[in-house]
Amino acid sequence: MERVLVPVAMLIATVSLVGGIVWLVRHFEKKRTEALRAVAAAMGLDFSAGKDETMLAKMEVFSLFHKGHGRRMKNVMTTTADTARITIFDYQYTTGGGQHSQTHRQTVVSIESDALSLPNFALRPEGVMQKIGAALGMQDIDFEGDPEFSNAFVLTGDDEESIRRFFDEELRESLAQRKGICVEVTPGLFIYHCGGRRKPEEIRELMNEAWTVHSACAARLSRMPAPSV
Repeated sequence: MERVLVPVAMLIATVSLVGGIVWLVRHFEKKRTEALRAVAAAMGLDFSAGKDETMLAKMEVFSLFHKGHGRRMKNVMTTTADTARITIFDYQYTTGGGQHSQTHRQTVVSIESDALSLPNFALRPEGVMQKIGAALGMQDIDFEGDPEFSNAFVLTGDDEESIRRFFDEELRESLAQRKGICVEVTPGLFIYHCGGRRKPEEIRELMNEAWTVHSACAARLSRMPAPSV
């Protein structure tokens, strides 16, 4: 009898533990949603706890939204500033499976503007794996005269010549002060994330960070020569 009761007790304990973890996760996620709703109200942002299907479809152009599985968008905050639409949201995806699965969470800022005629590029921090990838021939656009920028970031894109021309010294200097950021850009659409998922009280700071980087890119456009007629 004892041989039967022991595994049953272990099963009950395991189920209880898993159930407790699920309850805690849902509890904290609900608290986060309500905290973000309050932040959005204080900042004058529109808020939706669920995903924005239209926005999620636009995000498909970026590599972040093709990673892993179990992809989810939620806690969407939006506003319009000047000619740009700003959207801030929680995003997560899972890599691996079973005991080896890992869920990655980000707070992402998206900026949409027809005036943002930038080349397609992706900028992310350069770590050990990226250095190994570069050594194996993976793309990383470096600038020989700017080791600080080149050592800090992996820069990729489908038109290297246009990207090199766009990343002038002033833009590289501005971005080099913000090590650890991730930026992906396609004409008219820009996303920024840094440091995983942000606390509700850090949302305003995150939006300001994204707008500063966006503004640096927009300023670079103003320095580019007008196209010849």
